[in-house]
Amino acid sequence: MNMKKKKWLIPSFAILIFFVFGLTACGAGTAEAKTDTPEEVLLDSMEALKELDLDAFNARTDNYVRTHRNWIGIPTQKEYRIFNELQQPGLKGKRYRSNKKFADKIVQNLSWEIKDVRVSGKEAQIDMTVTNIDMSDVMGKYEISIMEDMISSDGTGLISMIRDIHQIDYGDNSVVSIMEEEEGLSVLDITVGAYKEDGIWKIHVSDSFINAVMGNMDSEHYSDEIQNRLDELEKEYEYKLDQWGDDFFE
Repeated sequence: MNMKKKKWLIPSFAILIFFVFGLTACGAGTAEAKTDTPEEVLLDSMEALKELDLDAFNARTDNYVRTHRNWIGIPTQKEYRIFNELQQPGLKGKRYRSNKKFADKIVQNLSWEIKDVRVSGKEAQIDMTVTNIDMSDVMGKYEISIMEDMISSDGTGLISMIRDIHQIDYGDNSVVSIMEEEEGLSVLDITVGAYKEDGIWKIHVSDSFINAVMGNMDSEHYSDEIQNRLDELEKEYEYKLDQWGDDFFE
């Protein structure tokens, strides 16, 4: 049985990850889309995602959202739903390397199986099972590392928390380093929508699709083991705050 995440420390670690690793930023690139069946297009899309061939993935899906323009109408960036930081032209610095390392790790264990396909005219529903690293527990372990640092640090531990969040993408307790040691798997059954546009089948990149591909990162539950440890740490931190308050106001 799973237990609901505590929200008192950081409202959403999924939001934090999406911000740091730029999963909803900018992108560019096109690739010729195939006109095969919905099942074949979905398989092509998943293979492209597995290889981080985002041009091919974009061509077979509705990953593209919109183009942003400056005040005189010149295009400045294109917005996509997933792995968009990796598609920004000319971005090869530290931020890009962090995003690439995270993306490589996310797709490393990504696998899928199509269960059923239902086609009705120009629309289709595809049932599939997506398996990946359990990012819910990864984020739980990351939260545990933050709380342990807060408890062991001086004062309220808030400075330690801010430092750890700033270092989310590197260091011994970074999300990627925890991913390298994670053995748990996320196995999710989802239904993927597809539609035919100008004679070409395309896959809809929904929130449930993104969450499954990302290893259930947007889950509201941790495993019992992690939740129990977080409950223990919460009590320890509350005791630490009480002691700090007593010492501060003496």
